[in-house]
Amino acid sequence: MNCKHCAKKYLEGMIPATTPEDLLQVADALAERGASGFLLSGGLDPSGRVRLDAFEDAIREIKSTTELRINAHIGLTPKRDIERLIGCGIDSFSVDVYGSDETIREVLGLDATVADYVGVVRNLVDSNAANVAPHICVGIHGGSLRGESNAIEQLRKIGPSTLVFIALIPTRGTAYQGLNPVTGADMVSVISKARSELPDTRLLLGCMRPKRDRSWEPAAVKAGLDGIVLPSESTLTALRGDGYTMKKRSVCCALP
Repeated sequence: MNCKHCAKKYLEGMIPATTPEDLLQVADALAERGASGFLLSGGLDPSGRVRLDAFEDAIREIKSTTELRINAHIGLTPKRDIERLIGCGIDSFSVDVYGSDETIREVLGLDATVADYVGVVRNLVDSNAANVAPHICVGIHGGSLRGESNAIEQLRKIGPSTLVFIALIPTRGTAYQGLNPVTGADMVSVISKARSELPDTRLLLGCMRPKRDRSWEPAAVKAGLDGIVLPSESTLTALRGDGYTMKKRSVCCALP
């Protein structure tokens, strides 16, 4: 959909698997190399969906013949198809959640609503998906806060076990390339809001975020984060100095 924040740039760095046979070959190669799993994702269609329906048999075969764990981005997939994907054995579902209809329309170019995205999370939970990890991209609307608080409030009604925060990266070749990234103060305020609204949810800072300024990471932990993907050494040093102990996990943060 050539969304304003990514313009397909991040798809370019992914391994293509445009047919079920391709996906099986990629999975076999990953398994042979000793990989523990992979992200199954792709671009959205005009309905906001990542079309995985043609890959269901391949996913079942991968899960039955390898030890690979699969984390899937599914977009606005309908409930009937969600239930089939769960039946394929997918280990974790990552769902982007937005708190502003305007953001969905202006940034993604989709005729969809906040309720549509929150509904995917609810359908996954209600269908007993193994693990559901909604994602909130802080500052996705041109680098400013626009709906993040509402997204958190909508998720409070569901109570997900995990919530992952990412942040807008002003990326060369996109409509947002010249913008400033979201501030550390804004990141901390959103995380603090989530901790207040979701006291039992695991809050994580994901990999997709600007990493030039790390000075705010310790404050984000103190505000309620349970984990950080690729924290800076200065963050680890500061947290140890404050009495924190760290556990390192070599796995996608969306997986339990």
